[in-house]
Amino acid sequence: MKSIEKFADLTNYTTIEGWRDRIFSLGKDLGYERTLLAILPDHNTPMEAGNAFFHSNYSPTWRKKYDDEKMGYIDPVVSHCIEKSTPLIWSPDIFASRKQKELYEEACSYTIRSGVTLPIHGCGGELGILCFVSDTNPDKRARKDILYSIPELSCFRDFIFETSRQFIKPAMAPNETVELTRRELECLKWSASGKSSWDIAQILRCSEATVNFHFANIRRKFGTTTRRHAEAKAIRMGIINPT
Repeated sequence: MKSIEKFADLTNYTTIEGWRDRIFSLGKDLGYERTLLAILPDHNTPMEAGNAFFHSNYSPTWRKKYDDEKMGYIDPVVSHCIEKSTPLIWSPDIFASRKQKELYEEACSYTIRSGVTLPIHGCGGELGILCFVSDTNPDKRARKDILYSIPELSCFRDFIFETSRQFIKPAMAPNETVELTRRELECLKWSASGKSSWDIAQILRCSEATVNFHFANIRRKFGTTTRRHAEAKAIRMGIINPT
């Protein structure tokens, strides 16, 4: 109960600096010297800090090296968060390839040795990573301590993501606009209401192939690979109403 009260305290912050520093402070109270949070608007956005709502108290030197060398594309922690929702406890074993081993060895030199990562998958298509790490050796004792703390950290993760929304929205507001034709907009609206291509074809009195042609253009314009992601982007940009 006390932990929930502490996490709920995040709702009281109106500045991103105060909110961020409180997260780092709570992470340290839980035994983790370093915390990293990165949230992308969707799964199609490349997992790079420049594209994300990003906050971290990792070494700035390490973060620059990590970003400059695009280590996110080989980091097993990143791939785990893209594919799964379960927490990932760090160990040398998960860094299997030669490049991954080199990544882990370099991270250790910046006091990033053991910890746990909790994926974030938001209802709006958001994809995120939340890491709590320390310089502790990743032995059996450390793993046991992390396992014990996962329920509490999962609760913390939920409060972080929920309270981040007030800061994420302006930070992730799209700079570009998407111009849709009248037919494309109609297709998108009907799809968001649960209609299939066949249903939409009947409503618009055209062929199913024509509807699929419109969706190919819609996906291209939004830069997505699925119509569901296009719908999520359109809702976030205010082009269509989720209701």
